[in-house]
Amino acid sequence: MRASGHATHSTPLPVLIGWQGIQIRVPHEWFLKGYTGDWNDGYIQIGSPGSTEIDIKWVRSRRRTDLHYVLSQFLKRIERAKRRARQPYSGTIKPLDEHTLEFRWQSDERALGQIRRYPDCHTIALIQMRTASRHEALHQLARPIFDTLSVKPDPDGWVVWSLYGLCTAVPERFRLAKAQVLSGHTRLFFRARREHLLIERIARAEQLMKGYSLEEWASLWLRWGSLRRMECHPQSDGALRMRASLPFGATVAEAIRGLATLHRPAWRVEAIAWFQPERNAVFHIQYQTPRRNTLLEEVYARTRCP
Repeated sequence: MRASGHATHSTPLPVLIGWQGIQIRVPHEWFLKGYTGDWNDGYIQIGSPGSTEIDIKWVRSRRRTDLHYVLSQFLKRIERAKRRARQPYSGTIKPLDEHTLEFRWQSDERALGQIRRYPDCHTIALIQMRTASRHEALHQLARPIFDTLSVKPDPDGWVVWSLYGLCTAVPERFRLAKAQVLSGHTRLFFRARREHLLIERIARAEQLMKGYSLEEWASLWLRWGSLRRMECHPQSDGALRMRASLPFGATVAEAIRGLATLHRPAWRVEAIAWFQPERNAVFHIQYQTPRRNTLLEEVYARTRCP
């Protein structure tokens, strides 16, 4: 299971974090703290209420890479940084199996980590847990978390994105183009050729929507009112469904881009918005596409019931 890129831990930890195809479960109140890079080469940092943090680095490449060399270079960079700060440093590397090396280092912080090769999805992932606390039992805390690490889409080809109360999934062909990651407003914008997909979570929605219906609020806050030929339809599950066309200027620009790339212009806009009282949040999915399909409903099903 580890070599396949899926988790092996049987008792799920409460918080799922998903970013760029990397998934991991962590204890309650842990959160995505920082990120850089993209699908092929990136890094995320996960924070905790205390001084403990998790770093995950990944590279997706078909090139054969020496794990021991990659890990040695990583540890040398840490050692140089600690030596420049005039901190003591010691580190060890231990093979666990053909595709996994375990490492430890100690300085003003302590760390336990692993570097793993996932041959079936051509991915190398390095994960480490660091803490400045002298009393944290790193081994006991890290093992169950490390066992949940996954680096590949699900068997149906969907990639999970999960952070700050937003848990959703998109097809693997979509790549993240822009992101706004805040605890109060999480907004992810994806592209796949001429398709555009926006997924967002807006917190404190009850206060923001006070005095407005969901349709009025969506027209103003979510800017549905700026679209042409907008049709809104309340759904039986409480969601508000919308179909529309791009504004005239945007439609012309999209048509020109379509001619330049020999693709049909993506002028159709569909969206779903719904309020979840138990989370005091509005969730919004907007999909811009050249042709009708069922993608919006599929993403909605994976977002509403993750």
